[in-house]
Amino acid sequence: MGNITLKLDDDLLAKAKKLAFERNISVNAIVREKLKEFVQLDQKKRDVLQGLESFYKRTNAVIGPVSWNRDEIHER
Repeated sequence: MGNITLKLDDDLLAKAKKLAFERNISVNAIVREKLKEFVQLDQKKRDVLQGLESFYKRTNAVIGPVSWNRDEIHER
């Protein structure tokens, strides 16, 4: 398991330590979990985009030129 060094605002670190103590966990565990969530969220976004791209490639939809205007659609 790798290590990193963080520079944090003293007030932020103090608050994080207090919360960690209240929840009986370490600041390290908080940072590790939040970083894990950050990476997983990015991966989910990438997976969704890849799925959409794959779906788009499988469809045969062709988008032609617009032959109408807004007023024609909403005849008033």
